[in-house]
Amino acid sequence: MMHAHHATAPERLWQHKALKLRYEESDGRDIKPTIKASSNNIARRVVLPTPSPMPGDCDVKHYILDHAKPYDGDSTFLASPTPRTQRALSKFKQLLAEEREAGGVLSVDTTTPSTITSHAPGYLLSKDEDIIVGMQSDSPLKRTCKPHGGYGVVKNALEAYGYEPGEKLKAFKEDVVTHNDMTFSMYTSKMKMARHAHLLTGLPDGYGRGRIIADYRRIALYGVDELIKRKSADFAAIPGSALESMRLRSEISMQIKALKQLLIMADSYGVNLRRPATTFRETAQALWLGHTAALKEQDGAAMSAGRWDTFLDIYSERDLANGITTEEEIQEVIDDLVLKMRMVRHVRTPEYNALFSGDPTWITLALGGATEDSKSMVTKTTYRFLHSLRNLGPAPEPNLTVLWTKHHPQNFKEYCANLSIETSSIQYENDDLMRPIFGSDYAIACCVSAMRVGKDMQFFGARTNLVKLLLMVLNGGRDEIEGKLLCEPLAAACKEAGIGAGDEDEPLDYDNVARLFFDVAIPWMAELYADTMNVIHYSHDTASYENLQMSLHDSQVNHLMAFGIAGLSVVADSLAAMKYDEVYSIRDERGLTAGFTRGHPGKSTPQFGNDNPKVDDIAVRVCEKFHSALDKQQLYKNAKATLSVLTITSNVVYGKSTGATPDGRLKGEPFAPGANPMHNRDRNGAIASLSSVAKLPYSSCMDGISNTFCLTPTALGSLSVDRAPNLVTLLDGYFAQGGHHININVLNRELLKDAHLHPEKYPDLTIRVSGYAVRFNQLTPEQREEVLKRTMHGTAIASNSKLSRGTSNGRSFYHRESFNIDQTSEHLDALDLDSLVVSSDDDDNAHPRNTPVIGSVHSLETFSSNDGPGIRTLVFLQGCSKRCKFCSNPETQCVIDPFQFPEVAVSDEQVGHILNRYKHYLQPNNGGITLSGGEALLQPDFVRSVFKRAKELSLTTCLDTSGPGSKSIWNKVLPVTDYVMLCIKGMDLRLASFISGVSETSNIRAREFALHIRDNYKDIRLSLRWVLLKGMTDTDDEIQALAAFAKDLKPVFTHVELLPYHTLGKEKYEMLGQQYPLGDMKPYEYDDALIVQQKLGDLGVPSILAEQ
Repeated sequence: MMHAHHATAPERLWQHKALKLRYEESDGRDIKPTIKASSNNIARRVVLPTPSPMPGDCDVKHYILDHAKPYDGDSTFLASPTPRTQRALSKFKQLLAEEREAGGVLSVDTTTPSTITSHAPGYLLSKDEDIIVGMQSDSPLKRTCKPHGGYGVVKNALEAYGYEPGEKLKAFKEDVVTHNDMTFSMYTSKMKMARHAHLLTGLPDGYGRGRIIADYRRIALYGVDELIKRKSADFAAIPGSALESMRLRSEISMQIKALKQLLIMADSYGVNLRRPATTFRETAQALWLGHTAALKEQDGAAMSAGRWDTFLDIYSERDLANGITTEEEIQEVIDDLVLKMRMVRHVRTPEYNALFSGDPTWITLALGGATEDSKSMVTKTTYRFLHSLRNLGPAPEPNLTVLWTKHHPQNFKEYCANLSIETSSIQYENDDLMRPIFGSDYAIACCVSAMRVGKDMQFFGARTNLVKLLLMVLNGGRDEIEGKLLCEPLAAACKEAGIGAGDEDEPLDYDNVARLFFDVAIPWMAELYADTMNVIHYSHDTASYENLQMSLHDSQVNHLMAFGIAGLSVVADSLAAMKYDEVYSIRDERGLTAGFTRGHPGKSTPQFGNDNPKVDDIAVRVCEKFHSALDKQQLYKNAKATLSVLTITSNVVYGKSTGATPDGRLKGEPFAPGANPMHNRDRNGAIASLSSVAKLPYSSCMDGISNTFCLTPTALGSLSVDRAPNLVTLLDGYFAQGGHHININVLNRELLKDAHLHPEKYPDLTIRVSGYAVRFNQLTPEQREEVLKRTMHGTAIASNSKLSRGTSNGRSFYHRESFNIDQTSEHLDALDLDSLVVSSDDDDNAHPRNTPVIGSVHSLETFSSNDGPGIRTLVFLQGCSKRCKFCSNPETQCVIDPFQFPEVAVSDEQVGHILNRYKHYLQPNNGGITLSGGEALLQPDFVRSVFKRAKELSLTTCLDTSGPGSKSIWNKVLPVTDYVMLCIKGMDLRLASFISGVSETSNIRAREFALHIRDNYKDIRLSLRWVLLKGMTDTDDEIQALAAFAKDLKPVFTHVELLPYHTLGKEKYEMLGQQYPLGDMKPYEYDDALIVQQKLGDLGVPSILAEQ
């Protein structure tokens, strides 16, 4: 049991708490709703209200806590798909193919308005063969119409796919006031203008609002007869004729009616839901029929399932113990349940599909998490739901959401990570962040919206186009596209501040723009947004109330109203550009901004996604100010405002309707999805990108902060065995920093490019977009192109970004004319290498501990998993003694004095600060720091000092080098070094000299360096890096000589790392105006590299080759 001290009575009532949403510090004082996320510590937490108890309240939570058995074993117990499951899957895939051939919609019932009891039973295989029964209509993938949301909406959707509404549907045009009708009848002119201008976007006024999580578990635990009795008791407990009392009694009456209809529908399938379920299969069936009833009644934007895994596991464990089922039968039930989830379909308009592409239904299923007393809630059934991705193949639905916690067993974490690497079908959310607020029995609606199951409900409200709001500040309150005046207060404020037509010759004043944005625009927007939402949800409750879903809540429910913002990173980058550079407006004949120019085009301004507080703090301020303004509004049913940073796929649509921005984004260009940095602006590596997003305050964004993250497989490690542990470390570190949500995609860009050009070849390719998963071929061409432009964190190489801005006093410090020494290969042959070394004398105290040691650094990559064990921060030092033909970082070759060129100057203290900030990512699995180059041994004092700081943080140190220098230099660095990766250019000295561009003597030094380690530093682990060049370094003579040398290095030698030649650095030579040394040499074939690996193995030398 998870909580042996809890009572088991289902009717336990929740304790009444204050109804005011408040923010508390440890002393309990009310404070301003702000938060700063820091590692392992969220300084302030939110306390949700708990409504007054009612006699019919249900308590599933404590039943789970008292009976569930957490599981900390591995996945070996899982069962493969049964033959029946394989037949069902084959039939489903056949239907999917027919649906694609039909243009995306297989069939629609255009005659019968959908209700809980409107359609006869439907089956995938047959009544006898389906393990779990329940469909929206009488045949699989047939869509049904729900006109209570709006007849015009249904009509437009049908006509888009070549259908016409039947007579029963047409009756809703004149005879029924629908949600859509009522909403637009109450919209003010300001609301309509904001909607038309795409300032308020994606509003649920033309589709079901969704985002309501019914507690379907109550059906199985109590039985429907008991639920009806409890609702009747609630009805009787509400006296009088006060408006609120009458409303609540009316709603309960509709809920009771829906429960009775649920029984009728279940009877049609031959399922008895009147009594509690007794077996695992009965329980799963009850959950699904409850959800099916909701799907038949509503087509909400997100019809989340809730949190079923731990509840279901109670019954599976009981059945297994009693010998009435087997593991194969349990998995078969789960697989069939998942198949039914994948078959859900709705009728949607083209406008809806443009916003929410890929035909999503958001049947979000929350998995895992922990109890309030920090015990894992992972069970065998948690594994079983995830295992469906292997038994049935990857798919968008259900939207599998792991509630990640530091209390999860490592086995489970690595199982999840492996599935993400295989399928890109899982999203992760921070249970340690949400659990203190929502308790242990919450679930996720849509993508990132947490709610206590059966206790909270949400009024969903899409989002506002924050970028357009900022442009209104620069255009006197007018829409930058059509020029219509949307905000009169801004018009007056901009005129007073001198912002508008005629200001083109003066840079935009950051202080003025920020003041108007935060103090005028945001409060105005929050008020209009809140008024609009109140209209929408009053109308939805009146015309299209979710009877069945709300019957599975307590009668007194806590209401949350979910607002959203789109374009956060564009706004933050735009404001930062104004603050840290001079930005000038370009205006058209109407005086509206048509573009922007920069006073210093080559100047780099802070950009969100690089862990830079200069811009990250702006993003935090935007979130806090917007939520604070919303929190002041009077909301329908006294709901409490929450805010999301989430766009779904609508970032493309929003961008199309928005003009150019001060950050350099062009008119019509997509925004970044959710809380992501703009595409390819997060240049400091994966960890820096994650760290920026993790700063966004969850207390101000409790509707969720969506982060969609893309990695190549090799970015997680050269070998597949390392990838899952490294992904686990990445997730642990991100959530320890306070990150809320992350979608994980592990994909190759080349595969996506091919899938974009030939979508028919990849019918099952699933990717995560912004808060949900989608089949890639179901995205529009524009959306696929946008996905291809996103940052995809790959294997770390020295950044290209400095090449365009590497100047000082008008000189490029990456070109040879910047230096006082001749750096041609001929001169390097004769040059004393020690003259290049940036070093003090041999005295270990030459640099007192409080005196910074300055290094010449080209760039720093916060995330690398291919340059030593674990996750590492990789520092590329500036300056190299060789001119290798295959060098992929030619810009790091020139030796630069950091005191003459401060652009490359970095202190050991600065590196130490970075390591300390990212230590949560770096400490596991022997991670740490790797110094590369260039050539790290040209700066031994800096290397030694940085490595000492790393050691103090319990991080490992790794030296990536070609072994130049002398014993005095080596002995400075090696005592604080754990790993050495030594690049040997060739075993034949003439070949090595040709490849490296320096003398044979210099190449002998590398071998002496290896022998010095063997003889004097037995604890260092030494690997040899060997670049495979066709016909040069892959000959039998070279491989045999390499093997002999490697064997001679025992016991410090570990392995040879084979590096097939690539052309990743070729474009850098072009940017530098240099000729590429290897001309048109083609990349080394992977199959040929496997042959070399086999040869080394035959010679008794271990080697590794990065897996494709």
